[in-house]
Amino acid sequence: MMNILVIRPGAIGDALIAFPTLYALRTKYGAKRITFVSNASVLPLAQAWKLANEVSDFQDTQWSELFSTAGIRNSGLRELIAATDMAICWLSDPEHLVERNLRQAGVKKIIVAPGRPPEHSYEHVAEYLARTVRIPAKQVRAWHPALPTAPRAGKTIAIHPGSGGERKNWPVASFAEIIKTLWQEKYAVLLLAGPAEEQKIAYLETHLTPPPGLYRTLVNAPLLEISQQLRQCKGYLGNDSGITHLAAMLGIPTVAIFGSTSRTSNWEPLGRHVDIIQQPDLNFLTPYIVMAIMRADFRM
Repeated sequence: MMNILVIRPGAIGDALIAFPTLYALRTKYGAKRITFVSNASVLPLAQAWKLANEVSDFQDTQWSELFSTAGIRNSGLRELIAATDMAICWLSDPEHLVERNLRQAGVKKIIVAPGRPPEHSYEHVAEYLARTVRIPAKQVRAWHPALPTAPRAGKTIAIHPGSGGERKNWPVASFAEIIKTLWQEKYAVLLLAGPAEEQKIAYLETHLTPPPGLYRTLVNAPLLEISQQLRQCKGYLGNDSGITHLAAMLGIPTVAIFGSTSRTSNWEPLGRHVDIIQQPDLNFLTPYIVMAIMRADFRM
């Protein structure tokens, strides 16, 4: 039985897309303990879904010692690494400092690979991560969290109008048109927003008048709470974002809007019911088209 350390820096989507490989590692290597070091927001999910026994925020200062020319001096980190049989690091290590420091600290098996496939590769990131640790692509494509059945709120649609980059966002005015149409048809809207997205909420609340009982917001909520709310929704609409990856992973019918900056073949959300709308100029994507796709996918 092995103790495995997995280090995956990045945004929410980067971390979530590593989850299928985390799951497969336990079976492939007979892992007794998996320690996952990544984005702080996703760590409670990794533990709740039993993908990791221990977690740590990659932004904690102790992890910077992996890149130190003086080696790892933090006693707690040295102790953790000394008990590690295998370390998997999906990060840039051009000078091999991370690999050297881990080896000097006592790790015998080390895999260090860039966090994503080469620039012109069409390989999906999840499949690429799996390949670095010799796990078949079909295993990560088929994975989804084994969660208890959740009651579905038959007429609630979740919408997340933001993402980590403004250029990836469909205009908020277009989301407003979708929301109006949903309310006209008596569908409830769960509006999601993350850090620095309060302006979008403010715009929508200024330009819309929600009917009683058909509007809720979830702003800067923990991912565990968001996942619990999403699992009760009939469908989800969002941009190329970490929350979109989460919705798709949960098996919720998902419509994802991708613009010209998105490498769809590498980053498409993994899930059983995902429909991607790719439009190089998102200003030309009409609410009418998006609503038609939602009707079909969500069986409205």
